[in-house]
Amino acid sequence: MGSTDPLIFSIQHFCLHDGPGIRSLVFFKGCPLRCPWCQNVESWKAEAEIAFKGKLCIGCGTCVGRCPERALAAAGKRDKKRCRRCFTCVEACPSGALTRFGVARSAEEIARELRPEFSLLKTSGGGVTLSGGEPALYPEFTEKLAGLLHDEGIDVAMETCGLFDFERLTPLLRKLQLVLFDIKIHDSDRHKRICGADNAVIRHNLKSLVEAGPEKGFPPVWPRLPIVPGMTDGKENIGGWAGFLSSLGIRFLTLVPYHPMGAVKRTWLGLPDGPDLRTPTEAELKGIEELFQAEGITVYRPGDEDFTLALGPSRAKAAV
Repeated sequence: MGSTDPLIFSIQHFCLHDGPGIRSLVFFKGCPLRCPWCQNVESWKAEAEIAFKGKLCIGCGTCVGRCPERALAAAGKRDKKRCRRCFTCVEACPSGALTRFGVARSAEEIARELRPEFSLLKTSGGGVTLSGGEPALYPEFTEKLAGLLHDEGIDVAMETCGLFDFERLTPLLRKLQLVLFDIKIHDSDRHKRICGADNAVIRHNLKSLVEAGPEKGFPPVWPRLPIVPGMTDGKENIGGWAGFLSSLGIRFLTLVPYHPMGAVKRTWLGLPDGPDLRTPTEAELKGIEELFQAEGITVYRPGDEDFTLALGPSRAKAAV
């Protein structure tokens, strides 16, 4: 494998919320954004990381004795300057309290692991979704993986934050069935302040994908908006995205309610606590749905989407 090949931090099976049908999900490490509500903070850095799950630790001290660099004073107390990430401690940990996020996998290895599921994926109208992190950071690798899967009759979707080089990604895009395009904050300055980069390229890529479309060999786009009270749920943000999507002729959208899954992962990785966020209420979600519906946009929740609106009825079957 090449030096620019990505690390994989998880492969999940039999999923229902990330594209049509039953799906396998491949999660890539590395992301150009730092959204404070992120549920996969283990994906931020491209390199492999050591996580410590304190509730699983049995206090045996095996990791301390096995560390060749003497970087561990105790379980969970690691001198990051001395640690060279050999992962000896992870391999020695009997309880799984020490965990590695990020493993090098070839495209062939990933396809081989997923192959036993192919029959089910096909009969359900499902496939494989590339997620992360940001899979678009690795256009050559993901194109190769998508090609291997496509050759075996497996549809491939990609979830993206939209911050990518469109021209460089074009060979991959032409192999995809669907792009799940995450939109977040409409105002560019506010997007940069909160997420770490402005959204000019993101909006341009969304527009370019829609304008290219299946007629020119590009995949259809399905936008998704996380609803995070105090950050993405304001009327100005909702109105901005509703107008933008409507101007592109997009008539569907998934609202993804925030939940605090990523909070404990910050602790595992020794990251600072994120902001104090909460899950939106059902009434708040209904109000947001009404704002989009006023612009002629049908709103869905994860797992309830009618993907035939993007793919056409012949390419998107109901999940079994």
